[in-house]
Amino acid sequence: MYFRRLFCHIGISMNKKYHAIIYFAVATVAHAQELPSSQTIFFDEEPQIKPDLLLSQEEAESIQVTTTMPTTENLESQINFAIVSKDWNKLSDLLSEYKDTPSMDPILYNYGLGAFYRHNGLQAEAIKLYESIIQQRPNLYYPRFDLAMMLYENKQFNEAQSHLEVVEPHLSSEIQMIVNKVLQDIKKSQQWNYDVNLSYEKTDNVNQASDLKELILGEAVFIRSEDSLPQKANGVRYSLNSSKDKNILGNHYVLANAELAGIHYWDNSDYSEITPNASLGYRFKDIKQTLGITALVDKNFLGGEDYSTNYGGVLSYNRKLSNKLQASGNYSHIQKSYTEDDLAKNYDGHLNAASLLLFYQPKLKWLLYVGADAVYDRLEDKSESSDKKGFRAGAVFSGDKFIVRTNLRYSERDFLDNNYLYNTKRRDDEYQLSTSIGHKGLVWNGFSPKINYEFKKIDSNLPLYERNDSKVFIEINKSF
Repeated sequence: MYFRRLFCHIGISMNKKYHAIIYFAVATVAHAQELPSSQTIFFDEEPQIKPDLLLSQEEAESIQVTTTMPTTENLESQINFAIVSKDWNKLSDLLSEYKDTPSMDPILYNYGLGAFYRHNGLQAEAIKLYESIIQQRPNLYYPRFDLAMMLYENKQFNEAQSHLEVVEPHLSSEIQMIVNKVLQDIKKSQQWNYDVNLSYEKTDNVNQASDLKELILGEAVFIRSEDSLPQKANGVRYSLNSSKDKNILGNHYVLANAELAGIHYWDNSDYSEITPNASLGYRFKDIKQTLGITALVDKNFLGGEDYSTNYGGVLSYNRKLSNKLQASGNYSHIQKSYTEDDLAKNYDGHLNAASLLLFYQPKLKWLLYVGADAVYDRLEDKSESSDKKGFRAGAVFSGDKFIVRTNLRYSERDFLDNNYLYNTKRRDDEYQLSTSIGHKGLVWNGFSPKINYEFKKIDSNLPLYERNDSKVFIEINKSF
């Protein structure tokens, strides 16, 4: 039978994610207003969404099929050879010719056409053809294996698992090794995942304050106290995260996430924070795209006191445009509520945010991205409400030894009403730089260290709101 000679010719390689380069955060919403200088702090938090990276897939081990040109002019043999040798142009011509022959075997024709569809990215069409083959001939194990691999690539894990468990005993030992790896990957993807992050952080502006020492308002000059100037701090940042992305049916997933994050400054504990947060959402995923909607809530404690509560939702969409290009967009709505009455009457409100990113992968070890974003902050105090628009660019390199990530960001922020101190509208230019370096040789028992640097500068038309903030920290991560 021709399927025995063609064993798993289009299902022999397994794709899996190139995990090393996706650990960079793409912020979708941000709180950015400052409190008046009489207040102690504004807690600046950025709930973040990480897009599914559909690029950066590497070929796992595959079985090499040795082929020779058929010795006869039999059309079926030529079709078989074109599929095995992946001569897709030739296959297209042969299938067109074969379709009109009186002895045309519909199973072989659909098998070859499905292989051609798969090569051209028509995964759904290929799956339908292979499902029709299995319905007619349930004991064709290698076509069933090919179908399972396509379902796996198309994120239909439950269906893929069912087919693989049926065919595994009937396949060659080499193919069984592939099946075992795919089943392990499916099982792992459906379990709860746990991440632990610890980092030492050193900052020279923990209170996010301007270094302006004299505040001039008209003819009056005010000397700012030392407490209101930038303060240094050393601390330990931590996060405990658990998440699950469960395939429930077809391409449909349920996503759940819970996290406890915070930072403890041992030399400036008034600025220590604890933030528990949780999210629950739905995703549609296939080989080319991910569409999701997520509800989220978080609560922040600052200096041991209840500070704020945020809740809202995120709509996201990621699309693979080509083997090297991917687009990612999202829209967020966040409601903000502060515990203290003095803060609530000015800073309660909501924000709407949108962002668009374009990823380009020139080579397997490189990932480049550019993007634009906008945040519309609407608070009780109109002078603290603002429109912020900006762009960002970054790169990730994952070499044999080092993993390097760099992100640059610029934003222009315009406030909607006159500032209460200066009696004029405030306008800021924000500049941000973040970079991290990790070494693969330093990984120990799954613990991965890296050194990070972050810098933020705000230029404002109002001197009080100008500030610089830089910090260096060493981070250690482990996933379970």
